[in-house]
Amino acid sequence: MGVRVPRALFQQTLDQLRACGNGQSECVAYWIADQDEPHVILRLVHPEHRSGSFGYEVDSGYVTQFFLDLRRDRETVRVQVHTHPAEASHSRTDDLFALAPAPGFLSLVIPGFALGPAVLVGCHLVEIGDDGNWNEIDPEVTIELV
Repeated sequence: MGVRVPRALFQQTLDQLRACGNGQSECVAYWIADQDEPHVILRLVHPEHRSGSFGYEVDSGYVTQFFLDLRRDRETVRVQVHTHPAEASHSRTDDLFALAPAPGFLSLVIPGFALGPAVLVGCHLVEIGDDGNWNEIDPEVTIELV
């Protein structure tokens, strides 16, 4: 199932990724939806993390509290969004350390530290399947900017 993302939230995501990474470091953000409507993205979360030009690490204490907050608020992380320095791809590290490696979870990788135009062209999107494998899908088909 695809997701609907408000254009303003997509732009807010790019702005956050650019500000955090400053054209030199990877950055990560999460798109949040209500549990009852997981295809409608409502808000952006920028987690506490450390990063460099070839990776990032989200603080484990932050993750624990984050999941407790999501449960309390009946929300879910639908998409993990992060940047890469050059071309967008889903690395082995991305595969192994996704925030929520459950079937249907999406991971969007934005190239060039998100410094390019506000479009999905050139982005790389994968979804974890029922078999636990990541499958590449078309971001322009799966993510509807509204």
